[in-house]
This record gives sequence, C-alpha cells and structure tokens, in this order.
Amino acid sequence: MTAAALRGATITGWGTALPEKIVTNADFEARLDTNDAWISERTGIHERRHGGTTAGLATEAGRAALKMAGLTGDDIDFILLATTTPDYQIPSTASQVQDDLGINGGACDINAACSGFVY
Repeated sequence: MTAAALRGATITGWGTALPEKIVTNADFEARLDTNDAWISERTGIHERRHGGTTAGLATEAGRAALKMAGLTGDDIDFILLATTTPDYQIPSTASQVQDDLGINGGACDINAACSGFVY
C-alpha cells in the first residue's frame, strides 16, 4: 500500500447505545431542593440515562456500526476506546470490546472523555 493510500479516513458506519433506565429531573425533585425548570434553564438537561457498563455499551454501539458498514470483526484492524469511566484498569475496556466483537487487531483505551474524538 502506498503512503497516499493511507491518508484520510472514511466513516462507513456508526452506532449508539444508551442504558434503558431514564432518570428525569422530576426524580431529583423528590430528593433534592430543586425542580425541572431550575435544572433545565441552567443545563438544558431534561433526562439522563443510568446503567450498563462501558464495555457493554461500546460493544452494542460497535455491533451497530459494523452492521451499518457491512463489516465484521475480521475487517477491523484496531479499536481505540476513549473513556474516563473504564470498567477496569486492567484489562482495558477496549480489549473487552475487541473480544466481544471478534476483532483480531489491536485495542487500547485512551483516557479522554468528551474530547476523545479529537485525540
């Protein structure tokens, strides 16, 4: 493969995963001195999701991405998983996802949250 062939990237599939449990601002009203309007006006948040593991959610999203792209784990060379909430320090969460998706390439975590896509 030439150097020119290695330049750039194309996104051919993507996936998402969310925990099933929904926690609304009303849930906080019952326990804290706050209300939906106060939280919504300051944060824009109306609900959040709780539950699941990082590896479980990443695997679910990864399966959806592979399906959309028409690929299998055999087609993937490397997994880079950006998180500040790994399931364990060792083994890496990326290694768990790698195994779950049947990927034979490399895998590692990078300690980056929202800015992980920049890294």
